Amino acid sequence: MHEVFQRKDGSNIVPPAYGKDLEDLDQKALAHFEIRITEALSAQSKSIELRIVKSNGGSALGVARQLVLSGDAEFPQLSNLMADALADAQKSRGIPGGMLLVFDGKVGKDERPFVGVIKAEMQSGFQRRPGAAKVVTEFLENIFLTPATRLYKLAVFIAEDIQVVDDTKWKCVVFDSNITAARRENAAVYFYDGFLGCAFPENGKYETAKFFDLTKEFVRSSVTDRDLRRDLSDALFAFVKVEQAPTFTSQQFGEAYLPMELRDPFNKFLETKKFPTDRAVVRDTSEMGSRLRRRKYKFGPDIEFSASPEAIRNGTATIEDVPSVNADGDENGTWTRIIIRRPVTEQL
Repeated sequence: MHEVFQRKDGSNIVPPAYGKDLEDLDQKALAHFEIRITEALSAQSKSIELRIVKSNGGSALGVARQLVLSGDAEFPQLSNLMADALADAQKSRGIPGGMLLVFDGKVGKDERPFVGVIKAEMQSGFQRRPGAAKVVTEFLENIFLTPATRLYKLAVFIAEDIQVVDDTKWKCVVFDSNITAARRENAAVYFYDGFLGCAFPENGKYETAKFFDLTKEFVRSSVTDRDLRRDLSDALFAFVKVEQAPTFTSQQFGEAYLPMELRDPFNKFLETKKFPTDRAVVRDTSEMGSRLRRRKYKFGPDIEFSASPEAIRNGTATIEDVPSVNADGDENGTWTRIIIRRPVTEQL
């Protein structure tokens, strides 16, 4: 555990305060630490797998590789290199300091090794002292790694082999609450780019389009209620095109729009189609073209109607089912009423 400081003047780095020994956590603290990591890296937390750009010996991955191959005696000294790299990456005086936790472990059934780093900002708060006759509070300063996820960033380098060798491939998964539509390219960039040597993946175009097509397929094949099917189609267009967050997860769509009984089937459907359900993907609609510009509605084999998603969403065009009426005035099935709140401007 090291402390990295905020820069005070110009380009001068404030040297980190290095931890000299491994931290010895008791069982309760260790369980709490594991929960923090698990919650942050869950899909709902907006964790994302980044593309590793820098992998030489002096990079964050290079240090992670050394840490996996080291013993407990060498670990603290080697982890100083992570603190140095973070201090160097924090080039702006506006970036706060904090604690840097460096840790290793195993993940998955095959127990592949990983190295994790957490930058946790300091905060203050009150604590209730247990066992007192009355409620007694203590004011605490310099606490960190609380449930306030906006106050920490987390990354793990995971080896793809059980035994790490020189040519072992790695992946990097990052949680950073600053990766939002407004702040993606400022506060977070020093962490995932400058410090970790990573970049956003380049497959966002493919995965966004694949999610759109697979979700449409699931709705068509699994939802029998016509009103719900139409509502979900509308929701899918809004979720993919209108929402501004740079990343999304299939879990977010399911929890926001799908009935409870369809969420597990939706997740299993995506898994069978090899779509990632355990991480966020980068939202990129740049190659989806007309699929998001026009909504098409079919009425039997010989009638089609199309409109922009915006026209449907703002009520310029409305589509509703109404009871059909035969010549005798009796209801017989369902018709569709379409109201266009504009005059005809052209006939094709």
